[in-house]
Amino acid sequence: MHDGSRRTLDLCDANLAPAPESTTTRALLLPVAVPVGCVAGIVDTVAVNPVCAIDDAWGDTVDCLWRSHDESTLRRVLFVPLAALATPIVFGGDWLGRCVLPIPPRAGEKPVAKPVEAK
Repeated sequence: MHDGSRRTLDLCDANLAPAPESTTTRALLLPVAVPVGCVAGIVDTVAVNPVCAIDDAWGDTVDCLWRSHDESTLRRVLFVPLAALATPIVFGGDWLGRCVLPIPPRAGEKPVAKPVEAK
């Protein structure tokens, strides 16, 4: 897994990683850390990552099919019906790829997991 694709696990790592150096304390925290890590991984895979991938997949679809790349107006007008037909296919494929493969978020949208400050 690359950095940034698993937001919940990154958040858990940022908040739980500064664990005590003592071997005894680590052994005592292990029964809590393992289930929390497993649940965070499942939640990431099933819910968080697919939802966060929607915006990136839509941006890729718009860039690929709907933004003009120095084409003539006539060519763009003729391409609109094909782009409309291809939009669900390109979006679905991109979204599925972003859910399954470790594709980094689009530029400028990288999530940052910051430790929660205790008050």
